[in-house]
Amino acid sequence: MAAKTNEVLNSEDSFDLTSMIDVVFLLLIYFMYLPIQQEADLLFSLPAVSEPSAKNAVLPSEQIIEIAPDGSIFLNGAEIENLGNRLFPPATSAKKKVEFKELASTLKRLKQSADRGGISTIVSIYPDADAPHQASISVLNACSTAGIKQVSFAEAD
Repeated sequence: MAAKTNEVLNSEDSFDLTSMIDVVFLLLIYFMYLPIQQEADLLFSLPAVSEPSAKNAVLPSEQIIEIAPDGSIFLNGAEIENLGNRLFPPATSAKKKVEFKELASTLKRLKQSADRGGISTIVSIYPDADAPHQASISVLNACSTAGIKQVSFAEAD
C-alpha cells in the first residue's frame, strides 16, 4: 500500500520555482551591473575651496579680567578699585584706576561697541589661586548686568 501513495502526486502539491529563479537571476544581474557605472555618467561638481580673508573673518572682542591674590581686579590692565567693600581694600598701583561700580557700565559699553561692529564679546577671567571667591562672583555679576553671556575662567600665569 505504501507504493500506491508515493506514485500519485497532485498538481496542487508541487510548487513551480522557475519564475522565482528567473527573478533572482534578474536581480543578481541588476546589482552586479549597478556598481560598474562610470563616474563620468554621474554629473556633479565639487565646490571650490576659498581662502578665508582677514577682512571677512569675525574675531571676538575678548576682555581680560585678572583677579590678584589681594582681591584687586584688573580689566585689560586697568585696575578696578572697590572702595565700598572691606574684602577689597584699595591697592596702591601705578596702573590706571577705575572705580569698581563702573565695571558693569564699562563692560556694557564694550559689549555695545562690539555689537555695532558685529563682533561677539568674550570675557576671560584669570583669578589667582589665592584670590577671594567674592571677587569672582562680583565680576560674574558685572558680566551678567552688562549682558555678556560668553564668560570663561582660565588659570592665571
